[in-house]
Amino acid sequence: MKLSILDQSPVIAGQRGAEAIAQTMDLVQHADALGYHRYWFAEHHASASFAGASPEIMMSNAAARTSRIRVGSGGILLGHAEPLRIAESLRTLEALAPGRVDAGFGRAPGGDQRVMKALGERPLDSWERLDTVLAYLRDTREPSNDGAPVAVPDGAHVPEPWILGTSAESARQAAVRGLRYTFGSFIDPTNLVDALTAYHANFTPSVWCDRPYTMIATVAFAAETEADAQRAAVSSERWFVESFLRGKNVRFPHVNGESFDVSAMERVITGMRRSTVHIGTASQVAGGLHELQQRYAVDEIALVTITDDHAVRRASYELLAEEFSLASSIA
Repeated sequence: MKLSILDQSPVIAGQRGAEAIAQTMDLVQHADALGYHRYWFAEHHASASFAGASPEIMMSNAAARTSRIRVGSGGILLGHAEPLRIAESLRTLEALAPGRVDAGFGRAPGGDQRVMKALGERPLDSWERLDTVLAYLRDTREPSNDGAPVAVPDGAHVPEPWILGTSAESARQAAVRGLRYTFGSFIDPTNLVDALTAYHANFTPSVWCDRPYTMIATVAFAAETEADAQRAAVSSERWFVESFLRGKNVRFPHVNGESFDVSAMERVITGMRRSTVHIGTASQVAGGLHELQQRYAVDEIALVTITDDHAVRRASYELLAEEFSLASSIA
């Protein structure tokens, strides 16, 4: 199994966002040595929870610090930037790290209504923008004063494009363009079956990909004991209640054994969410990931692990890399 990491640069209570960025760079170097296949950077804006606002900059810095891992966007939000600007950023990245760049695209707003207004959000033409980006990336002309503009630098490798989403519609959009597709189960697993069904039903081979190719991004916590893994998951679960269910813009909380009051409905929802994530020893988590891969016939899995201790987070990825013998695959 190809195993990768999707990182939102989470900010823990008491931290500043700059510290979260530094921890992300520490983690990508660690993942490179451990044998993970890809490392993707998310895009969020004006968030207390997530410091990663510019995946292209993160990808560039990560590529300079690593030697083999693929670096990618998880993903570039199409409503916020013009296609030429996106294409030139990606071509520049490919010139800096040839053959190691993944161009993941999404159409989520990446923030609330205030953020959308500040960024000049235009979500309605997102898929048309994507088509324009792809055309720029495939254009092999040299820049000139004739015809349509050419994205520079010319001569760079073509990055590997993906669409990321949580719906059957995003999956269909990936399929009809012959692109690889990642389902964001860590955000909302509800539409997983519908999305993958739509993707396979509509896939058309293309210059980008000659067969259906899928990945699931899911939550995982591995530790030496199941009890330790359960404790590591608590910060993320409490944040989910405060952020998703109560609508607050907050850091990920430290968990020191204190009680946390939730309503009956919140308890039901968090219980349902816990049933879709992977928590336990490395062997237990690996078993769940293998089952996930086989059940949905996906090609890869990306892990999202957020807890209130960076060392615990690193250790979770270490244990799973050892369980899956990732290092042996790059030896």
